[in-house]
Amino acid sequence: MKKSHKGLLVLAVPFVLGFLAGFLVRGGCTAETGSGEEEQETVIAEPAPVCEKELPEEPFDDVDGLGEKPEPKEIIYYRDRLPYARLFADLNEAHLRVARQLGLSEVPKTRDDFSRKGLVRIEDNDYLVVDDLQYSIPYLTEGAAEELQRIAKAFSDSLESKGLLDYKLVVSSLLRTEEDVERLRRSGNPNASDNSAHCYGTTFDITYTRYFSEDESEAFMQPFELTKVLGEVLLDEKNAARCLVKYEQKEHCFHITSCVK
Repeated sequence: MKKSHKGLLVLAVPFVLGFLAGFLVRGGCTAETGSGEEEQETVIAEPAPVCEKELPEEPFDDVDGLGEKPEPKEIIYYRDRLPYARLFADLNEAHLRVARQLGLSEVPKTRDDFSRKGLVRIEDNDYLVVDDLQYSIPYLTEGAAEELQRIAKAFSDSLESKGLLDYKLVVSSLLRTEEDVERLRRSGNPNASDNSAHCYGTTFDITYTRYFSEDESEAFMQPFELTKVLGEVLLDEKNAARCLVKYEQKEHCFHITSCVK
């Protein structure tokens, strides 16, 4: 081989090697780029996960512009508490005597077979609610039912006239049968007696620890404040000779016997 040809070959070799190297590099990059595009297309093709968003809490409606929920407002009856035990101390013997004079001539034996003749069923109304009765049934004589309604309405009217909140009385006991008395005795109640005025339909209990309200406003009254009003009503009825009243501290109620025929 001539020297001139050898020189050309020496010069051409680096050029050819560089060209081949560049070609290989470009090919590798193209292959990598294509692989990336395929992977990207695969990711896009997958369905996006559904995220359940938590609903935001409903904002407080600040109608008063106070910036916060108002605290329940307590309404107070600014009168002194009556001496209930002293004012309402009619003995059980007096209750029983009136009950026998004005009430049922015969004590009902059971709930199933007692006669409803001359009795009025006591139900919830605008002025009172009947409690869940366990040891009595919701019946009274006509005179006692009339007196109970008079007391309940007078209580409601008194609250309204004083600008206080609207509450109903809760009647916790009514007519008892012999069966009820026996069940009450087995429960350990010391007041369970065969000679109970409750057995004659003239007597009922009104609790002084609970009062019922349908008002959903933010204001409220404590039971002892409401009992001040109830005490005034009962004192008026007692002074009018329409009922006998005994303040029962252990039973948390006013034990009332109607004197209305």
